[in-house]
Amino acid sequence: MATTQSDLMAQAQTLMKQKDDIEAETRKAQDELQSQKVGMTDNLVDSNGFPRSDIDLVVVTTARSNIARLKNDHKAIMLQIEEALHAVHAEALAEKQRKRDAEALLSPQLSSSSSTHATQQQVQQEGEDQDRALPPFARVNAVAPDSPAKEAGLLQGDKIVAFGIVNANTPNVLPSLSTHVQSREN
Repeated sequence: MATTQSDLMAQAQTLMKQKDDIEAETRKAQDELQSQKVGMTDNLVDSNGFPRSDIDLVVVTTARSNIARLKNDHKAIMLQIEEALHAVHAEALAEKQRKRDAEALLSPQLSSSSSTHATQQQVQQEGEDQDRALPPFARVNAVAPDSPAKEAGLLQGDKIVAFGIVNANTPNVLPSLSTHVQSREN
């Protein structure tokens, strides 16, 4: 049975709800520790080796145990969420490809040159649509005279949505931008 994108999205949302529940339970256990004025690593015995009388050892050990278990549960659920989101996006791409394939079968056959031109226009249009959907990650403060940026028409105040492969969704966007520019010098 094929899984639809909406099914995959529902699964991802269910996992995110579970993650939220785990985080809430973790906060509750941390609050229990704070109410006893101890943390995860504080000693539970006094200097003589006897259990501390100023704390409820059962509450503290139970809370510590729960926090450790919940941290492991959180790591596991985050991996599941990551896999689910990858599946959602993979299905979205597959759905787009199926639509393109269906449109190609339904549309009249074009000559190879006009087909290539149409495909290039479609790819360019999709890239522009994607760029419009992304938020800007930088604003141009200044453009040096006679620079490649000036020649390309970049103006002060312009907002940068994408630069090569770098966009707002790129992890560590500014270091990635620097690396991308340096790799293309000269």
